[in-house]
Amino acid sequence: MDKLKILITYYSNTGNTQKVAESIKDGLSEENIQLISIKDLDPSVLNSYDLVFLGSGVYASRVHKSVLDLIKKAPKLPPRIVYFCTHASLKFYQKPFDKITKLLEKQDCSILGSFDCVGENLGMPKEKQIEMLNRLPLEQRKKAEVERKKTIGHPNSEDLQNATKFAQSIIKNL
Repeated sequence: MDKLKILITYYSNTGNTQKVAESIKDGLSEENIQLISIKDLDPSVLNSYDLVFLGSGVYASRVHKSVLDLIKKAPKLPPRIVYFCTHASLKFYQKPFDKITKLLEKQDCSILGSFDCVGENLGMPKEKQIEMLNRLPLEQRKKAEVERKKTIGHPNSEDLQNATKFAQSIIKNL
């Protein structure tokens, strides 16, 4: 079987999503892989790949605008896409790719799966996070502090191994 031509592209503000992208690449070492940050990617080349892994951190329950812009600017999309994301919220990230999915469906692009994992909020100084927490009513603050502690140190080695296994399962199921 010929090697698949695969693109892994992502937007990462804090480095969390980049770590996941690199782990996905590690899992696909038998394939023809290119790992390119979205900011360095020409949208016109998307359709030259057999499969694209498209990733972003989640910001305010959405992927970064550059991810949506990439899809909008691409003259033609690849036949298959896989999503991946990192997020600091354990509850409010569930549909960050909604707008992109609608665009993909209009062009008969198949979405083969999605992977997500928690990522520590490294983009905002801890002092600012604590200041924001302190503005919340006491009960909300307690819940938010518990949630925030669960993200510290993520993505960790287990998260990254899961990303590698996820990528391998996508290829295996083609």
